[in-house]
Amino acid sequence: MSFSGVNPGESVSALTLSANLKAGGLTFIPEIRVDNGSSAQFIKNNLDPTKTASQFSLAAVYAF
Repeated sequence: MSFSGVNPGESVSALTLSANLKAGGLTFIPEIRVDNGSSAQFIKNNLDPTKTASQFSLAAVYAF
């Protein structure tokens, strides 16, 4: 297993969903991302390999 990228013959699919939620001059941008590999290409918190990885982020932008 290589930690520098995807090995030959393996693939990764990714899906990202985000939205803009506005409240006055403030915009919240939540984002959910799910990655799915053809083999166990990702590492869990306990260092076990897994085929999927997911992330959540929240941005806050203020416009004035």
